[in-house]
Amino acid sequence: MKTIQDLKRNIRIEIEKLSNRPFYSMHYYGDDCFDKYLLRGAHSLEDYCSFIDTALIQNRGNRFRHNNFGCSAFVAKNENGDILFARNMDCEYAIPMLLNLNEASSYRFISLVNMAFLDWDERTYDSLGTDSKLTLATAYSPSDGINEYGFAVAILTDADAAYPRQKDKITLFDMTMPRLLLSKARSVEEAIHYTEKYNLFYDVAPLHYIVADASGHSAVIEFVEGKMVVTKSENKYQVVTNFPLYGNPAKKGFGKDRYENLQNTLEKQRGIISEEDALELLKSNVIPGDEQWSAVYNLTKKTLSVTFSGAYEHVHRFKMNDF
Repeated sequence: MKTIQDLKRNIRIEIEKLSNRPFYSMHYYGDDCFDKYLLRGAHSLEDYCSFIDTALIQNRGNRFRHNNFGCSAFVAKNENGDILFARNMDCEYAIPMLLNLNEASSYRFISLVNMAFLDWDERTYDSLGTDSKLTLATAYSPSDGINEYGFAVAILTDADAAYPRQKDKITLFDMTMPRLLLSKARSVEEAIHYTEKYNLFYDVAPLHYIVADASGHSAVIEFVEGKMVVTKSENKYQVVTNFPLYGNPAKKGFGKDRYENLQNTLEKQRGIISEEDALELLKSNVIPGDEQWSAVYNLTKKTLSVTFSGAYEHVHRFKMNDF
């Protein structure tokens, strides 16, 4: 286990390597200045990096790295009525980190973060004593996660999205919205409320978000022609890939094949699927060569089952209460 401490900010981070693939876990204790970020916002990647450098990193010369990614996600139930939130993270390169945040102003949550976005490579863990890179900013960028109330969120690319630009709203980097929602939202309705309070900007490609809660409600939050729009589930399940659902009855766009495969399977099963079969369904709908992780969150029991790098025979299981 490696430990990073910032005594000035009273931050302590404990990182453990769990697999040689590699896959890591992180316990993050202390204030990472996220509430200050919400008050200030950022209007560009340079502005965002400037805030992170000043608040946390102290100008160490590292850069955020982003690339295109295409993902799939769905919400369904298992045979016991538990709410399942499933997602594939498909991108060119990833170093997965299971993050557990312990911060006074945030709900407790566990999430998966791609540390490659934070300048990590396979050698970073061994050199943390001399170069922590952007590790202190880990909690800003969950790709998916669940909080203590059984609320979950995941990001997916939507190249057709056009974000709002309203003068009276603070602007945030779109990759940081999941952190906000996991920290503050207990339900889909609260997530919609928090998202509509902000403008967003993107680096490589814009996003849309799928959110769900332990009551079984789900929605896809999207951005069409500069307006936030919401598509709520009309069935016992909901599916999203990489094209907008809103105003797109033909479901045209990148990921249509994956969308139809997921949709058809869940329709045949009336929205009922076991966690094991949910992982199998994710496995059969990855983007070949880009599969980084497949995760199934049980929002009722607040658990996570996840596989990494296409190694579907190795399922890692975690419980919120374990942290």
